[in-house]
Amino acid sequence: MSIFLFFSASAVLFAQGREFTPYVSNISVEARNNLIRLTWQDSPDARGPVFIFRSARPFSGSIPANLRPVVVRYGEQYYIDDVDDMENLYYFIAASDTSGQRYDIILPRMNSTSLSIAQAEDEPRIIVPAQDSVPTQITEGIYNLRASHDEDRVVITFEIAGERKNAILYRSTRPMQRPADLLNAVLVRSGVMSPFVDFPIPGLTWYYAVVYEDEIATGSMGIRPGINATVSPVSIVGVSAERSLRSIPLPVMTLNNTIPDSFFITEVPAQVSLGAESAALLRENQMPQKEPLVLRRPRVFAVDLAAPTGGEESALFQIVMEHFVKFDWENARVSLQHYLSQPRSREVEARARFYYGQTLYYTSNYRQALMEFLSFRSFNLPEANTWIDAVLTAMVY
Repeated sequence: MSIFLFFSASAVLFAQGREFTPYVSNISVEARNNLIRLTWQDSPDARGPVFIFRSARPFSGSIPANLRPVVVRYGEQYYIDDVDDMENLYYFIAASDTSGQRYDIILPRMNSTSLSIAQAEDEPRIIVPAQDSVPTQITEGIYNLRASHDEDRVVITFEIAGERKNAILYRSTRPMQRPADLLNAVLVRSGVMSPFVDFPIPGLTWYYAVVYEDEIATGSMGIRPGINATVSPVSIVGVSAERSLRSIPLPVMTLNNTIPDSFFITEVPAQVSLGAESAALLRENQMPQKEPLVLRRPRVFAVDLAAPTGGEESALFQIVMEHFVKFDWENARVSLQHYLSQPRSREVEARARFYYGQTLYYTSNYRQALMEFLSFRSFNLPEANTWIDAVLTAMVY
């Protein structure tokens, strides 16, 4: 039987003079409590459902007849298994074509793995396949991604094999193990190069992933934990305001608030004109008039310019359309302040605080605006830095 399977697989893999890959790849496992999460990369040639087999013995040659697989549709690329015994588990994932033909080709380096899992810990952990199932050399793509904390910053390093393309760095509070996880991640930088320094929000745990832009455009990006995605969280501690901000000048002191009323002269003296020589000398030495401060143009996310179907985004859309886009900054500021007084989802709250920071900027509440834009850096670093520069410029003007 083993010899027959070997020749059958060889015939399939090299049919019609080209490489044919009817098997999944990049299998990995995450264990937590009594749950096991399998992830893999679907075959580009066999686009039917995948069949997941579990056994207490290693897979070799053929599949035991008493095993019944779990069927997962093509494109899911993950499965959560509920097991009672977390020791000596073996998995094999078989691909199939759209007609239902299954390819029972067991490739230890591609679609099968052997695990020996001790008692699961409270925190999730990534369990990689045995050493002989990991490719010894990567010839194409991003690999060896590492993230390490250095006081108030995170240093990201990685290597690139093959052609260098535009790489994009993502950050998330949860491990990124499949392409769908990027939907809940924050795009940190496009065109990132190693090493890169990031300044995420202190006190949280962060995971990172680097993928190519053209893979995102074609929908073929691959998330490989431990290769182009970190599997261990990194966190930084908070820093004082003196270290995180550059020096800010003291505010102008208002005399009316510091000097008693009796200090001011109540009688208005008669006006005395300057002499001709004094007036001419004053005109010659007159300081040039200071140009007015040019404020930055307001910015709105495209998603908040289209009417949503309902929910918390509907109220934010109403504020944007009724006040923000009409430059009614004071009413927009008050409305956003009330809006943010209620719990919001993380992404919606980030956008609302971005608009709230702009209303503070346009109403000359620069210090408050600065704090809002500082908190927005973890969501959109380039946009936040641009507004931080604008606020600091206005503060020293």
